[in-house]
Amino acid sequence: MSNFPISLNLENKKILVIGAGKIATSKIKKLLDFTKNIVVLAPNISDELEKLNIKTLKKRYEKSDIENFHIVIACIDDINLQREIYKHTREKNILYNCVDIYELCDFTFSSIIKKDDLVITISTSGASPSFSKELKKYLEKIIPNNVGSFLKNMKNLRATMPKGEERMEMLRKKSKEFISSIK
Repeated sequence: MSNFPISLNLENKKILVIGAGKIATSKIKKLLDFTKNIVVLAPNISDELEKLNIKTLKKRYEKSDIENFHIVIACIDDINLQREIYKHTREKNILYNCVDIYELCDFTFSSIIKKDDLVITISTSGASPSFSKELKKYLEKIIPNNVGSFLKNMKNLRATMPKGEERMEMLRKKSKEFISSIK
């Protein structure tokens, strides 16, 4: 069965990333577009991660490390430790993601396109990450650079016009016009 796509508000959500390799770095870079409230825990932290200006804990994982976190992401090679961390997150009702065991993940990382307020996620539910990447490249080429200013204008219109059918119809018309103008 496919995952349900959801846009999660990360404001005031603390995220712990366990591991500091290439996969952890990739996931952290995606997250940084949405929050800075990230802590990396690993015995060794790469220079690249150090430069990202996020909090780091240079140590091995202990059960108490997940306290007060809302999301835990395990990017480590040790499958047994991934399972152990999963059990710990179940005890605390913490959302969990790991790199090797899909069945233990509460969520997955989709391909993401972000242009200002426009956020598009692409998932094949694990069937073909390479397809997600190629579709992302294609969509990035056709999304106009001015989409951010268009969305700002739409947000302002929504805030200044009274709710109702007239507002909905006008916003729908403007959206259709903008989409039609894409060549």
